[in-house]
Amino acid sequence: MKSIKSIRLIIILFYCFISNFSFSQKTINNILISNFETPYEMLTVLIDGDEVDFNITSGTQFENNKSKRVNVELFSKGCEVNLTYIIDKRRRIATHVILISNINAGKETFTGVFELLEDDLAYIDGRKVKLAQNTNIDCSGKGDCGCSNGMTYLDFNEVRIGDFIAIGGLSNKGTVLANSASVCKNKFTDTDRALREAVENSYNSNGTHSVSAPAGIIVPPNSLYQGNIVIGDLEYKLLDDIRIQGYVNMVGNRIIPEYARDENWQSQNEIFFRFYVIDNPIPNAFAFPNGMVFIHTGLLQIIENEAQLACVIGHEIAHVTYEHASSRYKNQGLLNSEMVKSTGNKLISGFVRAVKDKAGIDQGSLSEGLLDGVAKGISLSRPNDISNLFEKSKETQADRVGLFYAYLAGYDIREAANFWKLMSERTSDPSFQTKMREDTKYILSNNVIDLDQNFFATLTENITSQIVDNFLETIYMSHPLTETRLKDINQLILTNYESEDFTKFTSGQEEYNSFVSDLKY
Repeated sequence: MKSIKSIRLIIILFYCFISNFSFSQKTINNILISNFETPYEMLTVLIDGDEVDFNITSGTQFENNKSKRVNVELFSKGCEVNLTYIIDKRRRIATHVILISNINAGKETFTGVFELLEDDLAYIDGRKVKLAQNTNIDCSGKGDCGCSNGMTYLDFNEVRIGDFIAIGGLSNKGTVLANSASVCKNKFTDTDRALREAVENSYNSNGTHSVSAPAGIIVPPNSLYQGNIVIGDLEYKLLDDIRIQGYVNMVGNRIIPEYARDENWQSQNEIFFRFYVIDNPIPNAFAFPNGMVFIHTGLLQIIENEAQLACVIGHEIAHVTYEHASSRYKNQGLLNSEMVKSTGNKLISGFVRAVKDKAGIDQGSLSEGLLDGVAKGISLSRPNDISNLFEKSKETQADRVGLFYAYLAGYDIREAANFWKLMSERTSDPSFQTKMREDTKYILSNNVIDLDQNFFATLTENITSQIVDNFLETIYMSHPLTETRLKDINQLILTNYESEDFTKFTSGQEEYNSFVSDLKY
């Protein structure tokens, strides 16, 4: 009898163990809600780029990041959450959902370019904006904004396309309802002129020769080039394939916002967009404030279609149209210095001072001369220090606005998410990282870029490695940054573009392959 009771107890304990095992909780952090609507019985989230469903029960707890219970209605498309769940009868059941960020609700403050108006809906900063009732648009009152303090604009119709507008309001399902707005006319200032001229004056095309556009390729009046192009101390080897150069120019010119194509706007702002393909295996792209945009072959080899290329180029164009380089110089006060008043070479060298700390090198352990050499190496190892080394907010803004430019040009912007997913996978691959380090070190140490001397030969392996690692962390090669950008892009697509029928947009797979496929083999 005791034996039978023992067997029964073992069986009960066994089933309890199996039950507990099957109900063990798992947690996934920092994921986005793809769909969650009344009656709130199913929560769909994005995990590794795929939509995954989780059942909601009466026992599911919803909290904010301060562990306080909150209304389930706060959890909407585009929100970032931490999710804990169990598996029961082949169903995923959410037990605990924590709200990390709510992109659809709360206060929004930002400044962006007023780029499009559809009825009463304005597109500013790559976002949809409507004026709240009784909200007017004031002059910012700043001295360089070209409007009189006290002037009020009744609605967006009275504001010029291309001007900057500061917005404050509440966001709801991808649209910001503005309860405050102030305009700053996009004037061409002495700061802008000095910066544009510094780049143009340092530009040297003596090592290039002009080539006519290939048949079937329409490019702007500025010619296509082959050879080596020099800007200040920086020398770039242009890809010796004019057909690909022409194709990238054609795509780039589709992405330029309409107001920036206007010849009067270009002349007034001294911005003339030109697109160049650099023969360089490092996946990167950058732009100068005068409209020169550069794409590395290493990036073209990873990009899968024309829509992805359009989103990358749109990002670089946004750095120019949003004057990110100008704002950086204004904030640092560099334009009043003698180095900026002289040559473009010194301008670039001056910019190095702003990025020395990026190296992560113990400056106190180096002589002043060697420190300058290391700093120069950092600048030249990343030629876009003059343009694209911006804080995260400006990179996020360029992603958002670049996505908007590609969208206006008719591209399927969901491909931007696919691109950053691909980059995230590549940058997490140790063998890929190793190859990129070797390529970068080769480019630096063998004077593939134009240096006064091969100073890398005088540096220790440790310092050289730090410079190389720093370079890779500041471009497309940083794995943490690629994951962040993937999440941000998905949030934008889920919210700002949630009502779009993307079947009407193009990815340009065949077009891209017909021009770029030779680079991949």
